[in-house]
Amino acid sequence: MQTRPEKLSKEDLEQIAGLDSAKLDMLAAWANKKLTCSHCKRCTLRCEVLKEPALDMGLVEEGYRAVVALPFGDQPDAVLRVVQERPELYHALRRCCFCGYCTATCQHHLLAPERMRDWRVLFMRAGLMPPDDSKLVMVDNEWNIFSAYRAIYGVGYPEFTSLAQAAELGPDTVDTLFFPGCSLVSYAPELTRTVGRWLTDAGMAWALSDDCCGSPLMSAGLFDRAAALRQRILDQIRAAGITRVVTVCPGCGEEFAELMGDEVDIVPLPELLLKKSRALERAGKPAGFSPLPEARVTFFDSCHDRADGRHGAAIRALVARNLPDAERLELDHHRKGTLCCGAGGAVASYDDDVTQRRVWRVIDEARKTGAETLVTACPTCTYTVAQACLGAPPERGIGNRHYLELLFGQTIDWPQVFAQLGGMWEGEYGPWLTQTFFA
Repeated sequence: MQTRPEKLSKEDLEQIAGLDSAKLDMLAAWANKKLTCSHCKRCTLRCEVLKEPALDMGLVEEGYRAVVALPFGDQPDAVLRVVQERPELYHALRRCCFCGYCTATCQHHLLAPERMRDWRVLFMRAGLMPPDDSKLVMVDNEWNIFSAYRAIYGVGYPEFTSLAQAAELGPDTVDTLFFPGCSLVSYAPELTRTVGRWLTDAGMAWALSDDCCGSPLMSAGLFDRAAALRQRILDQIRAAGITRVVTVCPGCGEEFAELMGDEVDIVPLPELLLKKSRALERAGKPAGFSPLPEARVTFFDSCHDRADGRHGAAIRALVARNLPDAERLELDHHRKGTLCCGAGGAVASYDDDVTQRRVWRVIDEARKTGAETLVTACPTCTYTVAQACLGAPPERGIGNRHYLELLFGQTIDWPQVFAQLGGMWEGEYGPWLTQTFFA
């Protein structure tokens, strides 16, 4: 997550006061004032989740601080009282996608995703997060929706060195981890293999992980389990002597940077593709891409890329370089002002209307640009847009490609993916799935 400037605590202020410096006292007071919400309602106006109950992030912050100031054991009961007295707060926090759009221009440096996730932890401890909402995406379990899908449909990568194998072999075997993320590695195996072969052809010694970064666990308020999952991955990275993690999804990169960014280089895949392909071309070799023919494209930036824009900048450069004849258009909301596809925060399991409104806002805005194809950075965004367009009339939907599809000329068959996701519950594996997840 993006680093959030923190107000000086009572203890910090006491230490500064002990220095007996009027200037430091004044600076401390000024800093705390700058980091205190003024209730300007800018965030309220930017987000329907806050606007409907007339909340702002300052009120959300104040409520959180009041609860966590209590003894740990008293906090669940306090949360239940807050929800009973202010049900609109609970409803808003459960509908938050953690996209950060509401506080993207906050003058007081409040960051909504961090605090909204903290509230989810309190809700989980108070028994307000129904466990059935998240059973399919308990990604630290042996069986979750992604591992079950791969097992049922024979999705595997025996031709590549896995992270577990690299950890067993120890250092000097590989130096790079390729982390496609749970959606791409499960639903787009051929595209994942193509990227893997490209990495090998580019001279890289790498291993593959089919793990999840743990984001679904955090959406469920299970921070400890998410941290344990990422720590397990980090332990394997250390054992393998890996110094670079290449991520497809900006969200994965953001989660890993928080834990291991000080000791492992977290590199967006589009940046690596751009750098290595340029080097190959300078050496008189082909870049290794087979771009799809596109006339007009527009770009949907990931909300996780909002802070530094590394994925978005590299994707645009790749498209400009490899599809020079394609007209490149921009959404009204892009870069730091990008919207959310609606999939974040597991909101669909609580209020699917919010997800539908958000994804269709993106699709409608993309169509207004005149583009034929929406290019996405995050595989989960690609999934969400594809699912929305699947049953829509052609005149309402839009062409939808992940940037890797566009570059490597391999499309993801989303109708087949969605058919298989539904069919696995009705076929011979249906009883086992039901027993595994809902018994």
